[in-house]
Amino acid sequence: MKEAYGVKNLKFSYNGTNIINDISLNIMEGEFLSLLGPNGAGKTTLIRILTGVIKDIEGEVLLYSKPIHHYRRREFAKTVSFLPQNPEVNLPFQVRDVVMMGRFPYIKRFEMERPRDIEVAEYAMKLLSIDHLAKRHLKELSGGEVKRVFIAQAIAQESKILFLDEPTANLDINYQIEIFKILKDFNRRLNKTIILVTHDINHAARFAKRIVLLKDGMVVKSGEPEDVITEDNLRLVFNTELKVEYDSKNKPYILI
Repeated sequence: MKEAYGVKNLKFSYNGTNIINDISLNIMEGEFLSLLGPNGAGKTTLIRILTGVIKDIEGEVLLYSKPIHHYRRREFAKTVSFLPQNPEVNLPFQVRDVVMMGRFPYIKRFEMERPRDIEVAEYAMKLLSIDHLAKRHLKELSGGEVKRVFIAQAIAQESKILFLDEPTANLDINYQIEIFKILKDFNRRLNKTIILVTHDINHAARFAKRIVLLKDGMVVKSGEPEDVITEDNLRLVFNTELKVEYDSKNKPYILI
């Protein structure tokens, strides 16, 4: 299995406060990895570093054995896509146009989209059940619909690695499950590397191949869900008592 990311002795501080404290982490191609931890653990900061949004860091971040700052913009965008927790929604564009923006690594300046670009964008909209909204303006949509539009945009980008920060926040439970199933299918069928932040421990345990528990900018535990989601680990990270049970497939889940 090929290494997608190699992170070594990563540190990041902001206004004198340490946010990421000496993290070393390897992410393999084709992994479905979930970052879990309380607010302030460094989850979002970590993926903003891995996606090149935050650049002023200490340590080493390699993407396919190459420092991420050595990538050109289009080359990086063909490799990595990132859906932030709160994408810009005050855009004067129709849904179709927003999804089509995911194709920017493949469309040269002043060129029109090609049939392949249209095909991929339409496929992504249909996959997220928003094809009927294609001609609606973004500002006319509900929060859940907007979230699905930007997930479709990230899928349309066809990158090797997909980062998502709280992709199912503000979504009804049926759409939450559906999106996790879509991501799992992409991971299995296309060997897409998925790295996401979520506060839903049960979703992470059910769908992720590996879970990384973070606290105070440090990795507390990393491994398969059944090894990471234990009452002792959760008590250490979340400072509360959570009851862990196991389903018929030995997948852990919590009872509140």
